[in-house]
Amino acid sequence: MKEFEREELMIRMDERVKTIFNKMDKFETLFTNHLSHHEKWEDDIKTSMRWWIGLIVMMATGSGAMLVGVI
Repeated sequence: MKEFEREELMIRMDERVKTIFNKMDKFETLFTNHLSHHEKWEDDIKTSMRWWIGLIVMMATGSGAMLVGVI
């Protein structure tokens, strides 16, 4: 391999490595944003489920009280 070809090959390899590292940095940001999105989604579901479970318990308590004759 000639010296010129070797130098050209090294430059190409260096550019490819830089491109790969730049893309990985973007991927890390994308992945972090994606995880943040899922955490928000899970928190919203937990909050919503608390309200629904509270509503169901309240209805069950009311129904039980009606059956017993308290209300």
